[in-house]
Formats: sequence, structure tokens, C-alpha cells
Amino acid sequence: MSTVMAIVDNGKVWMGADSYATTKGGERRRMKCTKIFTNGPYLIGYIGSVRTGQVLRPEYFIAPKKVHGFPDKLITHFEKKKCLAVDPETQCSVFESNLLIATHEGRLYEILVDFQMNEIEDFTSIGSGSNFALGSLYTTRDWSSPKKRILTALKVAAIYDMSTGPPFIVEEFLED
Repeated sequence: MSTVMAIVDNGKVWMGADSYATTKGGERRRMKCTKIFTNGPYLIGYIGSVRTGQVLRPEYFIAPKKVHGFPDKLITHFEKKKCLAVDPETQCSVFESNLLIATHEGRLYEILVDFQMNEIEDFTSIGSGSNFALGSLYTTRDWSSPKKRILTALKVAAIYDMSTGPPFIVEEFLED
């Protein structure tokens, strides 16, 4: 896994990510591709399967016009790309990733493996280092620099989570 996080601050969304991937056998690999990228009017961050990030890039996936259209469009796209699994307990389609989606209006959403979509008011983190990152983001909530908060949280996650590591990337998503 890895760690991706975002902060909503003064009408902007800041998103940060590490650069490690972990194999099913637990080996760490540095990734050259970033876990944060722009697709249409959205900044997308992901954890989980590297394939998720590959098939969500703009050259393969046309993002929906309205953010609430993401879950259904993702299901259709991942079915077409044969990237979905079926949860044996619920018999529902799932994918091996979680997403963070930022809009130019300064709104932040997360989409979890079962395609439920939640709006985030202040900050969140996904991935194997997310609990450490969330603790750091909470304790630094009075800091004035979102970028510094994210970099600090990524460093904390990298200390305690073997699947999180540098280099760290932070993006600010501004209004068009």
C-alpha cells in the first residue's frame, strides 16, 4: 500500500502522497509515476493497485462532468478494463484501491473499495500509513501551512509504516 492524504484549507485542496508500492509478497518498490494526477476538473489521489492509477489517467478515462457521477462511471470503466473483483461476502463489485478526489471548488471526496463516496470537510488520509498520517494531521491542525502539515504527516507515516516512503509529493489544487 502507501499513504495519500488531503487537506481542505481556505477554499483549496492540498494533496500529498508517498512514492512506494508494495508487492503482494511485501517487497517495497519506488514508483516513478505519481499517485496524484489531474484528470479533467479533478485532482485524483489513489492507494492500492498501481493499475488503478494507470487506468484512471486522462488518456484512458474521461472523468464525469459532475463529481457525484464518479462511482457509477468507475464501476463501468473498471468492468471494461477487467479490474474489478467480487466481494465473496456481499457479492458486490469492489476494486483494490481507495481514491481521493478534489474539485476546483475546494471540495474533497473519498471513494472507498466498495464505491461508496463521502465528502470530507477538513482532512483525511488513505492507505496503510493513514492512521499515523491522520494523527499527525490532527495534531498540526493549528499550523498555517497545509503543505508543511502534509509533508510532516508523510514523514511520520514513513517512520511507522514500512509501505510508505519518499520522495514525497504535494500538490495544491486551485480554482480554475
